[in-house]
Formats: sequence, C-alpha cells, structure tokens
Amino acid sequence: MQSVASSAERAPLLPLHERDVQFADTPNPRELSKQSYGTAPPPVDASEKLGTFEGVFIPTTLNVLSILMFLRFGFIIGQAGFLGTVLLLLISYTINILTTLSVSAIATNGVVRGGGAYYMISRSLGPEFGGSIGVIFYIGQVLNAGLNVVGFCVPLINNFGSKSGAILKVLPESYWWTFTYETILLFFCTFICFVGPSLFARSSKLLFVVLIVATASIPISALLVGPYFSDTFQAWYTGPSWDTFKDNLMPRFTKGAAGSEIKGRENFQDLFGILFPATAGIFAGSSMSGDLKTPSKSIPKGTLNGIWLTIVLYLSVVLAISGCASRDLLYQDIEIMRNSNISPILVILGEFATTLFSALMGIIGAAKLLQAISRDNILPFIHIFSKGTITNDNPLLAIFVTYFLTQLTIFLDINKIAIFITMAFLMTFVVTNLACFLLDISSAPNFRPSFRYFSATTAFVGSVLSVITMGIADGWAAMFMVALGLALFCLIHFYSPPKPWGDVSQTLIYHQVRKYLLRLRDDHVKYWRPQILLLVDDPRTSWSLIKFCNHLKKGGLFVLGHVIVTNDFKKVIPEIRAQRIAWTKLRDACNIKAFVQVNASEDIVWGVRNVFLASGLGGMRPNITVLGFYDERPPINSQTNSSEELPTDSCRKESHMGMSAWVNVIEDLLMLRTNVAIAKGFLNLDIPTTTRFHDDGLAGTLGYIDLYPIQMSAQIVDADGRASGMSINFDTYTMILQLGAILHTVPAWHKTQKLRVIAFVEKINQVASERERIAELLEKLRIPAETVVCSLDQNNLAYSVIVRGAPDSTGEIGKALKGSRWWGKLCEVRTNPRDIRFHSTLHRRPSAGQSQFISPGKPLARRWTMSELQQMGVSHSMQSTHWRRQDLMSFDTDDDSQDTSDSESDTENERRDSQEQEGSNEEEIPSFTDRPRFDVDRLDSSAAVTGSAIEGTPPPEDGPRSSIVPKAGKLKLNFDELPAKAQHLIINYLMRSYSKDSTVIFTTLPAPSSGTAQSQASAANYIRLLELLTNDLPPTVLIHSQSMTVTTTL
Repeated sequence: MQSVASSAERAPLLPLHERDVQFADTPNPRELSKQSYGTAPPPVDASEKLGTFEGVFIPTTLNVLSILMFLRFGFIIGQAGFLGTVLLLLISYTINILTTLSVSAIATNGVVRGGGAYYMISRSLGPEFGGSIGVIFYIGQVLNAGLNVVGFCVPLINNFGSKSGAILKVLPESYWWTFTYETILLFFCTFICFVGPSLFARSSKLLFVVLIVATASIPISALLVGPYFSDTFQAWYTGPSWDTFKDNLMPRFTKGAAGSEIKGRENFQDLFGILFPATAGIFAGSSMSGDLKTPSKSIPKGTLNGIWLTIVLYLSVVLAISGCASRDLLYQDIEIMRNSNISPILVILGEFATTLFSALMGIIGAAKLLQAISRDNILPFIHIFSKGTITNDNPLLAIFVTYFLTQLTIFLDINKIAIFITMAFLMTFVVTNLACFLLDISSAPNFRPSFRYFSATTAFVGSVLSVITMGIADGWAAMFMVALGLALFCLIHFYSPPKPWGDVSQTLIYHQVRKYLLRLRDDHVKYWRPQILLLVDDPRTSWSLIKFCNHLKKGGLFVLGHVIVTNDFKKVIPEIRAQRIAWTKLRDACNIKAFVQVNASEDIVWGVRNVFLASGLGGMRPNITVLGFYDERPPINSQTNSSEELPTDSCRKESHMGMSAWVNVIEDLLMLRTNVAIAKGFLNLDIPTTTRFHDDGLAGTLGYIDLYPIQMSAQIVDADGRASGMSINFDTYTMILQLGAILHTVPAWHKTQKLRVIAFVEKINQVASERERIAELLEKLRIPAETVVCSLDQNNLAYSVIVRGAPDSTGEIGKALKGSRWWGKLCEVRTNPRDIRFHSTLHRRPSAGQSQFISPGKPLARRWTMSELQQMGVSHSMQSTHWRRQDLMSFDTDDDSQDTSDSESDTENERRDSQEQEGSNEEEIPSFTDRPRFDVDRLDSSAAVTGSAIEGTPPPEDGPRSSIVPKAGKLKLNFDELPAKAQHLIINYLMRSYSKDSTVIFTTLPAPSSGTAQSQASAANYIRLLELLTNDLPPTVLIHSQSMTVTTTL
C-alpha cells in the first residue's frame, strides 16, 4: 500500500489506531493452531502381516457361526418352523450381505489402516460419525467378549459340573467357582492377544477346524443316527422323515418352551431378536485391517467367502433338524444338537471353539479399535492407548484396558447385555451403509472403488433394513443407543481439532450449494439482510470491528477482504497462499462465520475493486462494504498483551494508503452501486456479552444503540450547469433504522442495549409533529425503539453561534471554522450590516416522497415503490453539492429487483412527481461540499462572492433567490441553507450531547463529489469534514445506502 509522509500508522482499510485489542472472549489462537491430526502407526514387518484366509476368512466364519446355533436353533425351528427359520436367516443375511458390499466398496477405494469399520467410517463421514460409532462398536465388542466368556462356561458346567455334568461330574459348581472359570478363560484369551497376531492366527486355525467339523457333524448325524424315543422328554427323534419335515414346515408359536425368555407366546419379532446376533459377526475380518497384508483385497474376498460358507452350514443344520426331530422334542430339548449327534463331544468342542474365538476376537478387535481412535486424537485422555509394540504394533495397553472392562462385564446379566451388543453392531451397519450411499450419490470423482458389486440402492436398502431391525429387536434399547451416539457426536465435535481427512459431507454440501446458488436471485426487499464485505489490513487493529460485523450480518454473508500490494505477482504467490491459510485459521479459531478473500494488485485502489468484484458467488454477494476511517494518528490506548500470537501475525505487513486512494475507494464503491459504511472509533468498542454483563453486575444498566437517520440532498445538474432536480436519499435513512434493528436482535446486544432513534428539528414548535412522524414510521417498520426528538434552537452551542450569531464562549466554533471564507464573510456581514446586502439561495426543497428523477419527456428508467414510508420522512436534510447528470446516467438502470409494488408506482401523478424530485434512487449518488448556500454581494460589486473549499467542485448555478434584509445586525439563517461544514459541526455537537456514553452510533455518510479523489486537497478536505462530523464520538458507523432495505408490504 502506498505510503504517506510523516504518517505513523497503517492506512485504513480498517480502523487505523485500533491495535492490540484484548481477546478475552476468544480461545487462544496459538493453542488452537497447534492441532494434532493423529499419530501415524509405526511400520510393521510384512512377515508379521496376515493374509486373506487367516486374517479375514477364518475370523469372519468363526464369528458368524455363533454358539446360538448349538443352543437356540432347535428352539427357533420348533417355534418358527423350517420356512420361518429360513425367512429369518434370509432377512439377517440380506442385511449382512448388503453391509458387506458397502464395506467392500469403501475398503477398495483407498488405503485401509488399523481400526476396521471405524477407520472407514471416520475417513468417509468425518471424525464425529466415525468416532461416535467407533466408541459404540468398542463397547459392543467388549460386551460381546464378556458374553462369550460366560457362554463358554455354560456348556462347561452343563457337561462337566459336579452336579449337572452330563458327561463327567468333575468341576465344582457355585457362583464363585463359575466366576473363577470365566476369569481364567478371559486371562488365557488376553495372553494370546498379548503375544501378537501370529499366535492369534494359529489359534484361530485350530478353532476353525474344530468348529467346522462340529457343525458338519450335525447334518451327518441326521443321516446316521436312527430313530429313538426320549424317555426324558417323552418325544420321538424320527431321523430323516418326510412326515416330520411337513410337521415342522410352518410356524407354530407356543409359550413356555425350553429356551424361551418371555412369559407369553413367542412371536416373530422375539425370534428375530434371538437369531440375528448369530449372523452379525461380519466385521471380524475388517477389524483386523491393521494386521492384513493387503486390506483392500482381503476384506471383500475373505468376508464374502466366509458369509457364503456360514449360509451353507446354517441351512444344512436347519434342514437336518427340521427333518429329523419331532415338534414335541424341539419344544423341550434345548440340547437337541448334542443329544442327537453321533459324537456329543464334537458339539461340545464346537461350542467351546466358537465362544473361545469370539472372546479372543472381542478382546483383540476392541483393543485395535481403541488404538485407532486414540491415534486420531478425537477424544480426550485416551492418547496413551495409541502406542504399540515395535515389532508388530500390538496395542498392549489397550489390550489390558479391554481385559479389565471385559472382566467387569462378567458381573452383568447376560440376557440384558446381549441386546446392547446387537444394537452396537446394527448401529455400525447403519452408518457403514450410509457412508457408502453418500459417497456414491455425491458423485465424487475420487470415489472409484475396485469392488463393483454395489450401488447406492444396495447401500440405502442396507441402511434402512438395519434401522428397522433395531426397532424390531428392541425399540427402547435402540433409542438409548441413538442417544448415546448423539452425545458422543457432540463431544467429538466440540473437542476434536479439525482433521484433514475430508468427509463426504463436503461434497454433498457442494452439490446443494451449487444447486441453490444457481437458483438464488437478488433478494426481494422483504427478505433483505446485510451481506457484509469488511476490508481489513491487520486483524490486530480491527478486532472489535470484525466481531461487530460478525454480529451485524444476522445470518447473512460475511467476507473478510484483504489486499496485498505488489509489482511482481509471481514473487507474491507464496505470500497469497500463506495469507489465505492464516486468515482462514484466524476465522476458525475465533468462531467467525466469514469467508476470506485475499487479493493482490499493483495498487490498493485496484486491489479493492478486485476484492469487491470477486467476493460472493451468484446471487450471494456483498451488499454492504465496510472500511475503516482514515486516521493518521498513532495507535493509542493499547488494551492487549501483544505477545498473544495470531495466525496472521506472520503475514507481510502492508504500507498504508494515501488520502486520495482512500477517497477513491469510496467513490469506486459508490459507482459500483453498493452500500458503503465507514467505521470509526472501534478501538473503544467493548463487544457486549451476556456473561460479562451479568458478572459485572450491570444487569440493571443498559447501553444505547443510537440511530441518527439524516437524509442527504443533492442537486442534479445538466451538462450546461443548470439545475434540473433534487435528490433526497431516503434509502440511507431507512437503512440506518434497519441495521440498528438487526443489531438489536443479536442476543448479546438485545440483553445489554436499548435501541434509540434520535432526530432533530430546527424549531421547538416542530418537535411534536416530528415525533409523531417518526413514531408512525417505526410502527410501520415494526421497529421497537425509544424516540428522542430535539430542537437545534435549544441548547446547541454550534447552532446558536452559527445561525443566531451568539457569542462563541468556548472558542471551539471559531477554531473549527477558521479559514472558511464563508464564515469570514458571515462574520463580516454581522459586524457591518449597513455595508452589504445578503442574498440567500433558496433552492426548492422536494417533498419527502420518493420518486425517480428523469429528464422531462423521457420515460422512467424503472419503476419504484411509492410507499407511505417516504411520506413520513424527516423534516431536515444535510445539504450537498451538485451531481452531474452524465455521472448519474453512466450507471446501469436495468434493475427491477426493487420493484416491490407495481400498483404504487404506475400512476400518472407519481410519474409527474418523479420528473421533479428524487427520493430513493440507486443510480443517483448524493454528495456534499463545503460550499455556502448563500451569496454575499458587496454594494460596489455586481458579482456574487462564493466559496468552495473543495477543488473541482462545480460552481453554484443560478437559481431562484430572495433577498433578506438584515435588521439590527442579525441575519435570518436556516439550517438547510448552511454549508456542509457548518451542518456537520452542529450535528456533531448534537450527537456529543446525547450520545457521549452510547455503545455505538449509526448515522449518515455524506458521499464525496464525483472526482474528489483526483485532487489531494479535495480528498483531504473531505476527510477533515468527516472527522468534524464524528469528532469525540463513541464508535460510529457512517452509512450511505443505494438500495431499499425496508418495506411495509406483506
């Protein structure tokens, strides 16, 4: 940015001396910037890795072939019959296969590391989904390990207990003896897991052989074992019989059968809740993902082959039992598998094998899952579990913790924890299918899994069926599990630092944003909201302003714009990238809902143009551009510890801009037809917070948001210099009211501030009528606000001195107006009234109605709403200079977005009015100058003496005049006839008297004349006049609007 001689500070695209603000209500950005994205696992020797057979196929087969097959299939066949049992298996396996297809698709779309389902879900749906499901799945595996340890001891006692042993009576029986057996078994399983995956794989192979042989012995026994009559149950085992099969074909529900867990008659829902867990162990293979040589190939192949094998074995068992055992025997004998087998010991070994492996799988799978979650650093206080051994990355500490938790589950009721195991698995099924569905419908170019046997339909159906199954199994348990998942989701969302994984939500949001941005058009005035572009140089100097605009946006667009000035674009590209990252980190660390727009240009003016034109997308573009006030004073009243580091502190610092450049920026923004706001004094703004408000004991003391809506007027002149109309910018008036009302809706401001509208009239007898007009206007706009109407002729020193000629007791007025030629002439008139004539230029003031200016005989450029609002306008307007017609006509007027009521603007009377006066026209930009509205002619001169403090200002045109003869040395002046400098001084005195202690002020911005920036003197004079208007005021926002923002239409 361009430098200015002897300036000690940064030129504003920001409030210049607002440095080093206290970030009391914001997290320390230094801490937030140190984000851990997870710990990478150490490299593991390939020889320690597992292949498809031992790593996926065997675990899946062993985990799906549940002990429930040996203990509950006879009971289920007796109740549901052959067809009902096959239907239950069909539903269960449909869910399993659909979920396996989704797992296979995700696993073959990239590198899969340790964590299994958790890793795939978290990398697809993000840390919140992955972490919450990972924790739930971990709990489910721990409970499942405990369930299988208890399940191992049930056949152990039933067959070898000293009292109830069917084969040998050798083991002591009691609660604590059983607990001892369970503890020994759990310790044995933990020891195998401690040794590592190699011993686990060898143990799995042995258990696999035993379980396959035991399961195959059931249909073989159906062919070899002959009929017999059971004296114990008084029922026949018929062997293979068509009559028996027909009798067992259809469901026949009873109550009180052996194995029943309910008091009433059995039903399909209860049987499904018993059977489904017997088929739900399909994640056993993917849980070993961290120990697999090629997870992307092993998981789909091994899981699907394991499922097909278990389907064949289950159907063989169901067919054998249905064709051989009578219904009465199935009702009574829960051990039908063992009692009808050629070798009962095989069934017992099968029961031991499946429970032992499920316990092993529960411990090692849960420990690997805890290790993966810990390495991702998404939950507090668990990072210590991320460590693994050097040789094979075995999570010893995670295994120990899992062992301890499993030991605790042994004390729980096995029937009550079984349903939560089912819910945990089903929740994982739901989210896994959901992840695959979202990845597929998002059409992400990088989602190209090598596994092709899936679709969005299969994933969606799998997810829906899993949800239905949760409801069928146990609705209350399902609701509890969902609530637990939501709680974990929120915990991870607020605790976990951002992760660079990329989740599918981003591409879904992209699709929806693109779709609706294409449909988004310019807002109708009824739905107008602030969409703010804030031009910022250094966040340290404009912190309060950034927070203020974040409150003011009210759900609208907020863009932080920054310009890098450079003459070598190629060299500054790394700086642009670094600054974008730094500004984004700052935004995220400070919880500001804003976009970042960093631009580079050879000069600051072109840079701001580019930032403005590039901000937003489609119909979502800034409608208010905010920049800081120009101020050359050095920073004062620093309020923060400068050692507090921000992400942007390392960014390159820009030189400050000159006065002409700053004014040029304002002129350009006005030419681009955006609303402009200038913010001054925000170093002193203490952003309200309800917490601090109550903690400081200020609950009974409210601050003020003061609104000074003042209309600006501008004369429109033709090319030949003749006046052809008057512009009164009523839109600025209403925008001030609108922004104040919007800010007051923000909870922190609503609870700590009052909204106050302050207007002024010149005479005391006008106060009542003005108060009625403002009250009616606020009622129409539905803005609840306190109203204050003051009279300039009462207690306003500046007005008394300038208009009435009262003595300047303080000397401030004369000092402020020193050097102004019109003030010198006026003082001369008052001191020598006999030597001069005084002429007051009385330009006809338009009425307070809205209309659009056009040349006589030309059609309207567009239609406007003639609403009641502008018929209730204020009485007084700040004067302004001429605005050339060619400047106005250069704007594009083909914009009917403000056409809010055709019926109100098409009448012939309004068309005639619009040719004479202007009220709220976007194309016509009011401006001001320090030019007197009166001419002083000496008796010996025929020429009018005029003063113009801004170079390049068009001279005043001839207009209707009326002679006011001074009497007794006094002149009759009106506020409307005063030059801008005098008006600013009077209004500044008014604001200081009423708003000295207010929190923030909104008032009108006098816009610069066209071409003001071309002269350094003119630009400097414009800035001095703004300084005069805002001198010694609280934080102030000067607003110039070029669009309608309020309406009374429904």
